[in-house]
Amino acid sequence: MNWRQSMRRLALVIAAAVVAGTMAAPALAQTGAKTPKKVDVFLYVDSVNGSRPVGAPVRPVSCTQTSNFTRGEQLVWRVFGSEAATEDILSPENVKYAYVKIPGRPSIKLNWGAHGAASNRVWFWTAPWIVPTDYPLGTATFRIVFKTETGTFGAYDHVVNIVPALKTPQG
Repeated sequence: MNWRQSMRRLALVIAAAVVAGTMAAPALAQTGAKTPKKVDVFLYVDSVNGSRPVGAPVRPVSCTQTSNFTRGEQLVWRVFGSEAATEDILSPENVKYAYVKIPGRPSIKLNWGAHGAASNRVWFWTAPWIVPTDYPLGTATFRIVFKTETGTFGAYDHVVNIVPALKTPQG
């Protein structure tokens, strides 16, 4: 499966979610709940541990999806998205800029690229970040921001936990 097929499959999943939300709107109206607002860009965001953090040993297992990170660990955001009006997958062809806004730190640019083995490669946006040793412990909210060439915006608040490193028992 090439990246275009992967992106089309992702677009179908996103479209199914939109249809489900549209069908739920009448039920929301009956209960007095607010109807969700219209969005211009759909985003899927997750985070994984990186394989090659600077100054730390290479991890035997990396790209493990998680929302818990320790200071000094490499956090990598992974983002897929599409424009609602055109259903086009967000790529360098239609994105003006994409970044992660980090509370109390400079923003980081998201980069588009291929990931995975050549026989099963997918394309998506990523941004690696080493959690600083002085970064506050607790819940942190990072804002993912996209602006398309057509002037539409997408934003997603991704929450992770910065936790203390576990000490290994002395044997």
